[in-house]
Amino acid sequence: MTERRLLAILGFLLALIGGILVIVGALQFGRNQSITVDLVAQRLVDVILGIAAILGGAFIYKGRMSTGGLLTIIIGVVIIVVSGRLSLEGVLVVVGGILGIVGAEVRT
Repeated sequence: MTERRLLAILGFLLALIGGILVIVGALQFGRNQSITVDLVAQRLVDVILGIAAILGGAFIYKGRMSTGGLLTIIIGVVIIVVSGRLSLEGVLVVVGGILGIVGAEVRT
């Protein structure tokens, strides 16, 4: 296995895990939480960002590493900004994107 393929797999796995964590967090509701339009809109944005992170990781894995890496970094930064804190999910997605860009530069 080449270094390029290993970085692609690691970048994909980190983006996948981060995306899944974003989606799971969006689907959790509190016991006495009132459901409003704002809550549903926020959760819908989180689900879309989670799916986008997974798709960015798939771009990295399929061979478009620089495009997927850049896309994944942007999505990770948006996840961090939307959540309003430095979240684990956002950091995982950003690191996955960085690995994708680094993997694109590796010579085989």
